Amino acid sequence: MRRTFVLAAAILLGAAAAAAQTAAPTPARTPKSKASAKPKLDFTGIWVLDAAASSGVSPQMQNAVLQVRQNGNRIWIEQIDTGDRKLLSEQIIVDGKKYEKSLGTGNKGTLEADWGKDGTSLWLQVIAGTEGDATAGVQRMIWRLGDGGKTWTRQTRTIQPDGTRDTFLVFRKREAAKK
Repeated sequence: MRRTFVLAAAILLGAAAAAAQTAAPTPARTPKSKASAKPKLDFTGIWVLDAAASSGVSPQMQNAVLQVRQNGNRIWIEQIDTGDRKLLSEQIIVDGKKYEKSLGTGNKGTLEADWGKDGTSLWLQVIAGTEGDATAGVQRMIWRLGDGGKTWTRQTRTIQPDGTRDTFLVFRKREAAKK
């Protein structure tokens, strides 16, 4: 279970450890907003991990380049420069409702995603379980755009029976090729 949850974290949001350098998300639940509201944020673009600005980047995320497509409250993420590692593609529905989804190799959990009340962040919560404990792992995330949409930060707190880990990833938007 631990390996699956860590893999799911890398797939969905990446992993990096830096509790001392990063304030962790503290709300117990994702904030509620109107699902029909048009998001103020658009994560669409090609994003390159800035390992120097990130903390404790996991092996799965080393040199990651992700393509994000967003249509309103639906977000699709896929790795475009694969190298030797494989990150699974991901779809996120931002409507404030929990839904079941695959978390990698045959495991399932729930995901809840909603826009922050002020419209400047996306809040996500993943709950993954085992046969003995349906809530063995909880991961809470906050995504933000900065620098006029050129920087994407993903702050994560993972809570498992063996401890808590805070992570922080910084992605830079790749400029479109000039014609």
